[in-house]
Amino acid sequence: ATSDRRETSVDRARRQRGGARIFCRVAGLHVTHAGPTPPEGPMLYVSNHITGLDPIMIGTCVTVAFAGKVEITSWPLLGWIANTHGIIGVERNRRSSARMFVEAIRGRLASNVPVMVFPEGGISWGDTLLSFKTSAFEAVADTDTGRVMPIFMDVMAVDGQPTPDYEGRYLLSYNHHPTLVGHLMHVLSFRRIEVEVRFGTPFSAASRKRKALAERTHAAVASLQQKKHSDARRGI
Repeated sequence: ATSDRRETSVDRARRQRGGARIFCRVAGLHVTHAGPTPPEGPMLYVSNHITGLDPIMIGTCVTVAFAGKVEITSWPLLGWIANTHGIIGVERNRRSSARMFVEAIRGRLASNVPVMVFPEGGISWGDTLLSFKTSAFEAVADTDTGRVMPIFMDVMAVDGQPTPDYEGRYLLSYNHHPTLVGHLMHVLSFRRIEVEVRFGTPFSAASRKRKALAERTHAAVASLQQKKHSDARRGI
């Protein structure tokens, strides 16, 4: 039974990556992968958050299970993707749900599936990196086998025009529209969006409690914000 669950989790993550690549091609989202190639094996991937399509864009580069608020499962299109590929959902206002969320992340990691989280708990205008919520880090904190991979997503150009500093992140920020549908229509109204997914160096979670681990990861993600790469590799 354990073997079957492991195969199901891995297969779902692989199918998710294939679906993400197809979606991005159709939607004009051109994703590049910069920095070191992520090592194989389970680890917690941690990224900044720009748009409602962040999981799909990052999903072109890596085979992972995504974690996010349970409300995503009821959203148009993204809800179908989330339910199909087994998103790990959390109800932020329920303490018992937070415990289940942590256990679900541990379960995926134990099945050799990396897990992707966006711990800012919200979306900024792109000019700053919000502080990280600590709940997801509990899944790997203070363990000898736990590893964390910092990631930073940046928008490099929109419709052929380079977007320096945080201009591209601001242009696509969720905060422009009060509804998911309005936000998605805004993002998809552009003909071509060039996104760079920067991978940092993974580090061990050993001897770090979840708060310290969240702070260490926040610093690592923030440092990637300044590292624009010219040797980025196509993710799709």
